[in-house]
Amino acid sequence: MTPDRTMKAAFVTKYGGPEVLEIRETPIPKPAPDQILVRVRAFGLNFADVMGRFGVYPGTPRPPFILGLEFSGEVAGIGENVTHFKGGERVMGYSRHGSHAQYVCVNEKLAVELPAKMEFEEGAAFLVMYLTAYHGIVRLANIRKGEKLLVHAASGGAGIATLQLGKHLGAEIFGTAGTEDKIKLALKNGADHVINYNTTDFAGEIKRITNNYGVDVVMDSVGGLVYDKSWDLLAPMGRYVLYGLAAIASQGALNKLKAATIISVMKPIFPVQLMSANKSIFGFNLGTLKGKESYFREAVIEMLRLYDGGVLKPLIGRTFRFNEIVEAHRALQTRQTVGKVVVHVDTE
Repeated sequence: MTPDRTMKAAFVTKYGGPEVLEIRETPIPKPAPDQILVRVRAFGLNFADVMGRFGVYPGTPRPPFILGLEFSGEVAGIGENVTHFKGGERVMGYSRHGSHAQYVCVNEKLAVELPAKMEFEEGAAFLVMYLTAYHGIVRLANIRKGEKLLVHAASGGAGIATLQLGKHLGAEIFGTAGTEDKIKLALKNGADHVINYNTTDFAGEIKRITNNYGVDVVMDSVGGLVYDKSWDLLAPMGRYVLYGLAAIASQGALNKLKAATIISVMKPIFPVQLMSANKSIFGFNLGTLKGKESYFREAVIEMLRLYDGGVLKPLIGRTFRFNEIVEAHRALQTRQTVGKVVVHVDTE
């Protein structure tokens, strides 16, 4: 049965910086017929949460609302039509919104049981990172052994996941990072070459290393000016995967006009150009992709198989307590972190 009491949740009180987050008491949600109610033990932070807080992420509700794309915890209640769970299971799941809280409801197809050896902390760091890597380089780019892969923000959560998966698939991997410590981390997790974009022109360096060949696949979560340089690096039959726009995040204020200004510097591409250049571009946003629950469940199960085999290992860069949610958001937004940021939730 659904607990008949309230919970704590981190609400976006208005669009803006980390300071707009406020922990409030609110009723525990009741699961719909096809949903499970999960007692959240930990949740992962993503740049999509930052964009949602500023109100520039597609489909963001009007304040006040609860952020949160992913979580881990225990099944505390089930809807009448649920078949995958009975209650009490340790799970991780994907929520369009709502996981910055002590409880969250999600469709049962968007949750899977945690492996026995996976702690809640790792479960909170797994889904979005590895779904992003799998969907980008396996399903969309169909990367092959020996191909050259460029991964931007290589020391971030999705970047590390892509390095690990790309190395397993036999790619030669180029990464970009902004500090020497982040470069070392990327190299440790599978990158063959990592360029410090603050001191070196990454495009020129990649052309030098590859004797002007360039790369076969780009995984780009940054956008902005990085996009133009990376597009020009694509070799014939190259595939570009754009899945984020971290370039529009900053320490200062952000709004839709500022975001549009930054996006406007990205060179437009026309279909005939793609034909002539023998290049392809893919875009995806896990938060707006609907009707593919079965596919993503299968993808997660495949990623968990690789986790069990020791191929994939979530890198958790920093952890915070729930009452430190403002500090956690600020650390992610200002790029003070590597790997995944995870927030632990007390439910006592």
